[in-house]
Amino acid sequence: MSKWKEAVITRTQDRSPTVRSFWVALPDRERLDFWPGQFLTLDLPISENRRERWRSYSIASPPNETNEAELCIVQLPGGRGTKYLFEEAGAGTQVLTKEPGGVFTLPERPLDYDVVMVCTGTGVAPFRSMLYQRLPRENRYFHLIFGCRRPEDLLYREEFERLSERYPNFTYTATLSRELPGETTSLEALAGYVHQVYQRNYATPRSDLRFYLCGWSAMVDEARANLLAMGYAEQQVILELYG
Repeated sequence: MSKWKEAVITRTQDRSPTVRSFWVALPDRERLDFWPGQFLTLDLPISENRRERWRSYSIASPPNETNEAELCIVQLPGGRGTKYLFEEAGAGTQVLTKEPGGVFTLPERPLDYDVVMVCTGTGVAPFRSMLYQRLPRENRYFHLIFGCRRPEDLLYREEFERLSERYPNFTYTATLSRELPGETTSLEALAGYVHQVYQRNYATPRSDLRFYLCGWSAMVDEARANLLAMGYAEQQVILELYG
């Protein structure tokens, strides 16, 4: 029996000039079960070679008792998968997918450590899913450090600002590397990069802290090296690479 399942794109929404959300439903079930941080792999009609058709995207939505999940996808220059999704696919497009996969997740038990989430671009997707599920039921502290180039690239900005107002154990820090926040927007953000934030806020190593890193490999590699050099243990740094 094939592991691939029929799926359908039910709707889309532009999130930034280069990022779009795609909601994917699996008609063979009433509820899509997954753990926040996992991804869906899509089989897209872009090649005769089946392995060249596979693209994996983190689930940006929390489990919500439906058979649908939101995928937050950036359009890559020259990328065949995103060229198809952005230029040809839309509501009603049928694709194939597998069961949710991946181990970039928080433990199922109540946390006994604080969580610092460091991300760039669409690397924020799994953290959005985690935060919506865990904030209502955890007493531990969460800090999302989200880096982008410009204000318009800050995905889910208003949502994270509302969450920070609602939950006293959640802090949202945005960094902008190409445009100072005061130039075109009232957004409270820091000029610079994500590395400056965790290096300043968590300079003294703590055993009750875990860093989850997600985004482009250059950022993740640099953050991992920095944290280890700061004195954090290998097991305190959990990562997911995006290329």
